[in-house]
Amino acid sequence: MNNLIIIPVIVPILLGILAFKTVTQYRITISGLITLILMMCYMLVQTVTSPIILNLGGHKMPYGIQLYGDFVSLMLTLVSTIVVTAVLFYQSLNHSLQQKVPFILFILAGINGSYLTADIFNLFVMFEVMLLASFILIVIEKKSVQFKASIIYVILNLIGSWIFLIAIGILYRSYGTLSFAHLAERMNEVGYIQEHLIIIILFLIVFSLKSALLIFIWLPRTYSVLSFELGAIFASLLTKVGVYAIYRIMTIVFVPYQDIMQQVLLAMSMLTIISGIFGVIKNTDMKLMFCYQIIISIGILCYGIATFTSTGITGTILYMTNDILIKACLFLIGGLIVESLGVINFTQNHGLSKTITKTTYIFLFIVFSVGGMPFTGGFPGKLMIIQAAIEQKMYISSVMVVIGTFAGMYAMMRLFIHLFFGENEITSLKDRKYNKKLAVIVFLLFISFSFVFTSEVMIEQIGQVQQETYIQHAQKAGE
Repeated sequence: MNNLIIIPVIVPILLGILAFKTVTQYRITISGLITLILMMCYMLVQTVTSPIILNLGGHKMPYGIQLYGDFVSLMLTLVSTIVVTAVLFYQSLNHSLQQKVPFILFILAGINGSYLTADIFNLFVMFEVMLLASFILIVIEKKSVQFKASIIYVILNLIGSWIFLIAIGILYRSYGTLSFAHLAERMNEVGYIQEHLIIIILFLIVFSLKSALLIFIWLPRTYSVLSFELGAIFASLLTKVGVYAIYRIMTIVFVPYQDIMQQVLLAMSMLTIISGIFGVIKNTDMKLMFCYQIIISIGILCYGIATFTSTGITGTILYMTNDILIKACLFLIGGLIVESLGVINFTQNHGLSKTITKTTYIFLFIVFSVGGMPFTGGFPGKLMIIQAAIEQKMYISSVMVVIGTFAGMYAMMRLFIHLFFGENEITSLKDRKYNKKLAVIVFLLFISFSFVFTSEVMIEQIGQVQQETYIQHAQKAGE
């Protein structure tokens, strides 16, 4: 059973290699990913009793490489794989992503590896896999605007990689280990050491850069030049890995430093939300609006972590899982409208509701889901985040979270009105496969909506992932 945990990393790599050489890459890739999803569903069910842990080569922590699959990491891995599969199927209908398929799969391998790794150095390795593959995807179309956008993306991420290595070196010199569980043990033994704050600050800089927490200058510039389909993958998956890294190190490893880091994370998340509010209201370009929606979401997620309560952190994971699905839907339906209907100007009314009535209701539901409104998959998680903040007497900042939510909703409703109301100027679809593509979006929305009914079970399982149990299971692995 434990050997299965490596499959979410190995399968995308093998499929990526095969995708370079086969003319039936979509059939093989999608079939392989569906098989992987079924196996991951089985593994996720097994984590209800205990996590799935593999010591590669039989070497136990802290010296060996350990993969740790608890309910949180496997749930995020499963949802990420579902999104990539859905996007690839969406694009298989017009074959416009053929040359990009291998690199998308390598990104998925890096994402899954980041969620499942149990030590900081291998987290660095997985980050580099994602960075290299994502850079290739940004410039592969050889457009000048993409080359310009890639410069700031690569420079900032290379700086982040250097800082990451420096932080790893200092951490190993200070504690003699890089295993999450072993580090947690050592830090609980020695307690708070002021001189070691620099280590946490360095890691926070790196993960903030990866997640676009405050350091988000690269995100709108980069994501806005991608196709909507690639944007769906980047927007839904890449930044979430950075948030997950913050969650893991702050709730498992650096627990003695939570009090002081709470204020830092709180300030960073508030500034991120405020910046996202200004960006989403100011811009009328669809892609840029979507980019700033991502930034608002990242601020809210990190705010949930900053509560450092079981309720807030559980809500963060629940909200993040739903946000992965919704951001993919947002970019896919945006691309569907632009590419299939030829809509370019988003400041004039187009009256699309008379041509695509079904899409009108679907887009509206996505708008409410982005805001985490009641009866959507994001509502339970966002409600828990706000409840945790109020319990911690973070009244002003919790109001800012609500303002950020409604500011994003206002911008999306403004876009909705421009697209679907007014005189009908487009009477026919340019894409014969429009309904099939729409079905992919509905499928992802259905999974998101199912969280309304499964949230109680998910909350219970997420809440069981604690530092003490994490350490115990990691130590017992392989005995």
